[in-house]
Amino acid sequence: MTASGDIDTIVATALGELRVRGSSARLTAELSAYHCLDGRGFGGWTAALAGLAASCFAADKHLRSLQTVFSRAAVPGELTFEVTALVERRTASAYRVTACQTDGPVLAALAWFTAPSLLAPTGLPSPDFATQPTPESCPRVDWIAKIGEFLGGFEIRAVDYALSQTEFEGPFRDGGDGVALWVGASAGWDGSAETRAPAVASGLAERLTDLMMVDAFLMDAALRGRPGDAMLTLDLTTEWHATPGPATSMTLLQATGHTHGLIASTQGTLTTPSGHIRATATSQCRVYPGAGR
Repeated sequence: MTASGDIDTIVATALGELRVRGSSARLTAELSAYHCLDGRGFGGWTAALAGLAASCFAADKHLRSLQTVFSRAAVPGELTFEVTALVERRTASAYRVTACQTDGPVLAALAWFTAPSLLAPTGLPSPDFATQPTPESCPRVDWIAKIGEFLGGFEIRAVDYALSQTEFEGPFRDGGDGVALWVGASAGWDGSAETRAPAVASGLAERLTDLMMVDAFLMDAALRGRPGDAMLTLDLTTEWHATPGPATSMTLLQATGHTHGLIASTQGTLTTPSGHIRATATSQCRVYPGAGR
């Protein structure tokens, strides 16, 4: 935020630059067709924009959790953000963020920020991490970028994941309730390269990239056991447990999903190369039987 109160913040993520600008009364962002899938805004991208909007008021505090409810699909064009302070104290702040387009709200989010000293310690490595294959030993997954070009910002290695879209829509979806894959940034991205964001805490680029990772793949765990069905994300909650690892590190994403009637529940973790859980995430999805992916 400038001395005049104007805001123009850009944060570089693995999938592109996030930018919000305006004033404390009204922030805007441009949703391009590039960050949409079938004409609808990628939920991880719009959730990250909401997190960035809230961070403009959180000074040097770190994003601890973000709960997002998607009320309808965003479409290419301007997004308007209303940020309301719920708590603003020395060590913690909370903000409610509502994102709207012409036809009304597209999402609402609750963002908590804390002083770094309040973040949970890394603790012990995950007990099953030693059994996981290394990223280098896993086959590369290239077909995801054909669904959305911007997803090419991720390097993806399959631990338990389909190696082609044909496999995903066919035998991979015939059973199972989980996925596991290594995800990292493609060459050329440095999470510390945040520009024009003097009031934004370090590590925000990695956390907003985490949001995109979990939104991109949590649903696949639930889809795996529902051949022929489609799903739409209703909400996404992500909590961070410690300072993110280096921006260039691969992250082990593990997720499971279960369907109850026409609602699917998913949950997953992001684990650092040292075996420490960096973040946990949950999501609910609406099931559309027989509608395809």
